Parts: sequence; structure tokens; C-alpha cells
Amino acid sequence: MNRTDAVKPKARWGAVLAPVLVDLVLPLVIFYGLRQAGVGIVGATLAGSVIPVGRTAYSIVRGRKVDWMAVFVIVALAVGTVASLAMHSPRMLLAKDGVITALCGVWMLGTVAIGKPLLLAMGRGIAEAKRGKGGGEVWAGRWEREPRFRHGIRLITIVWGVGLVFDAVVRVAIAYALPLDAVPGATTAQWIVLFVLLYGFMMIYSRKNDLLA
Repeated sequence: MNRTDAVKPKARWGAVLAPVLVDLVLPLVIFYGLRQAGVGIVGATLAGSVIPVGRTAYSIVRGRKVDWMAVFVIVALAVGTVASLAMHSPRMLLAKDGVITALCGVWMLGTVAIGKPLLLAMGRGIAEAKRGKGGGEVWAGRWEREPRFRHGIRLITIVWGVGLVFDAVVRVAIAYALPLDAVPGATTAQWIVLFVLLYGFMMIYSRKNDLLA
């Protein structure tokens, strides 16, 4: 059976969306719960950020290898938090996630510019998890052989990169335009919508063009 006749992998929406919702919903519940209990903006925000940071750190330890994107996120969160506290700016603390998504977006666009799209490395990791190291090599090897495959991987990476930069602009605008207590809820809602759109595009386009890892 050749590759085109093989059964294509199914999109695993639940597996992808579950950790995203954990990182978004639980911090939101903690933030508003603590605010109702009289905790200040800064304390409630920092308490909510423990969930995504803890989960990211655990994924690094469990994977037993350095996940540079995860390390980057933790470092960026730490730097943003320290800077916000040093400047005594609750709004900057609420806006810091926008700076992080902007940097991630620029990083993704940069990987396309240097000819090594981030989605290629991520896809290879997914293929290895599903079909072993050999399966990952076969999938990633298409980059050298198939111009259409290269175009698709570049396009998906660019869409994600632009989407993350757009998210950053919206987050920062919301952080400085709305009342402080409204910011976490508004930014969480807009990120969920944007993530579903980006992930949905990726899966539909990948399935249509035989790019699924």
C-alpha cells in the first residue's frame, strides 16, 4: 500500500484542546476566585500563572529532553513578571502574555525565513510519537522530495506566526483599554477563538493536502 492509499491520521482535537483549556480556564477561575476573596490584581494574576508554568515545567521533566519552546515560554513569563513588578504596573503584568505570543510568532516566522519551519520539527515529533523514529524520518523526508509539502509546511507556519503576532496586539490593547478585572476574561475569550481558528485551519488544510504527521 502506498502513502496516498494509506488511512490518514485523524485530528485529535480533544488531546490538543484539553491542555489549552487547562492553561486558560483554571488560571481564570483562580484569578476571579481570589479577586472575590479580596486579593489584589497582582497577587491574583501571579497565582493564576502557576498552572501553565507548572504544566510546562512538568512536560519538560516528563519528556526527559529539552523542549526549547517550553523553556522559552517559562523564561519569558519570568522576565515579564519581574519587569512588571519592578515597574509596579498591573497592566503590564496583564499584558505580558501578549509580549510572549508576539515573540513566539516572530520566532515562527523567523524559522520560515531561515528555511527550517518550526511546524516541520513539531510535525516530525508527532509522527515519531505515532509511528516511531522511522515514521518520523519518512514524514520529515518529504520536505526534501516534495515541493507541495514544503509549500504547505511553510504556509501553516506563517499563518500561525502571523496569528500569534495579531494575538499579541489584541492582548496588549485589551490590557490597557479595559478595566483591570475585565482583562483576563476578555483576553482568554479572544485567545480561545483565535486558537480554534488557527488549529482548525491547520487541520483542514493539512488533511486536504496530505500533510498530517
